[in-house]
Amino acid sequence: MSSVFLKLLNLPAMFAHLYKRRKKTKVHDPSNDLELALYATIFGNNFLHYGYFKNPPKDPESISMADIKKAMNDYAELLVDRVKKDEKAIELGCGMGGLLTKLDKKGVDISGLTPDLSQIKHINKTWSHIKTYNYKLEDLPLEGVGEFDVVINSESFQYVDMQKGMKKVDRLLKKNGRWIMSDYFRLKADSKNKSGHILSEFETQLTKNGFKIVERVDITKNTIPTLQYGFLLANNLALPVAKFSAQKFFLRHSFLEYLFAQKIKDKLDNVRLNTLDEKIFIKEKIYLLLTIERI
Repeated sequence: MSSVFLKLLNLPAMFAHLYKRRKKTKVHDPSNDLELALYATIFGNNFLHYGYFKNPPKDPESISMADIKKAMNDYAELLVDRVKKDEKAIELGCGMGGLLTKLDKKGVDISGLTPDLSQIKHINKTWSHIKTYNYKLEDLPLEGVGEFDVVINSESFQYVDMQKGMKKVDRLLKKNGRWIMSDYFRLKADSKNKSGHILSEFETQLTKNGFKIVERVDITKNTIPTLQYGFLLANNLALPVAKFSAQKFFLRHSFLEYLFAQKIKDKLDNVRLNTLDEKIFIKEKIYLLLTIERI
């Protein structure tokens, strides 16, 4: 306990620590994404995407963890089906390697890119024969121009600068290569959730960079069940458990209850699950599977 009191008394060190932590939380660090590692552990299948429900259930309460895992596998199959055996491909933003191993088993000469160190280590340990690049797409040094038949982005291009990313893809692809992408896009700039590129801007930049969309499949309704399931868990389980845990904790710690209980209660009462709200998603976004080629 004495060490705790000493730390409390060392105000400069405490403020320096708090400032450092606060500063870190403002910037996403792609080299160490703990959230993605958590998702991979929960689902245990090396996939980090929304999933694809061939027959979307009407009631989210009927969805099981097994359904989510199958949907993630079916999502990957949509991409695998669009790559031929013996083609040379690279997945940009390969996550934990779930899609890489499927393509590898099909006979595709596959490589993966991710800026996340933990993901690189996992892939290298599990599939040591698959070549990996530990870079952001914008920073990837090119060994050769026009090296790949196929470039794949699976829910990853939304994190990439459009101009720089498209120029890099253009240099990675062979003359008659294909760019396969599955991702969600914003339909307007003033959306509540700012994740995802604005679709109209994306399409404009494609044309400017010499690309055209040759296949466009709207899979929004097939991905929505994952949002519904997440909303159900958060609203019916996570929030009630958090409130119960806070109440139980403060019952045992009256001094801390006096200091923090109301603030914690207010924060929990004001939690908004907009990112998991299917109505907001459908109104503001669209989830597309695209095959893109040069003009």
